[in-house]
Amino acid sequence: KTMLVLEVRSSQSKGSINQQGRFQGDLIGIEAEVKDESRFPEKWGFFAFNGSAKSAKSLPSSTTDCQSCHSQNGAVDNTFVQFYPTLLEVAKQKGTLKAAQPASK
Repeated sequence: KTMLVLEVRSSQSKGSINQQGRFQGDLIGIEAEVKDESRFPEKWGFFAFNGSAKSAKSLPSSTTDCQSCHSQNGAVDNTFVQFYPTLLEVAKQKGTLKAAQPASK
């Protein structure tokens, strides 16, 4: 079983001593992706935590495009490592990138 959690935050440009950059702002939400073949028919379940909720129900695959987007576009086992340079380099070294993914960007 595998669980990936994404903390989604706003991006701000005013309020920092850095006048040219951006920094993270308020929490917008938390998303989770869980790989559990015994629990989810498509292997992966998707969850969205809203507000201050401490738990979330799995999003039904019939009402979300999460599963199809991740399976079609994820570079490694349903995940978007192509957007994280450190993870992308590891995937290249391990030879785990999907064939349809570009080797370098």
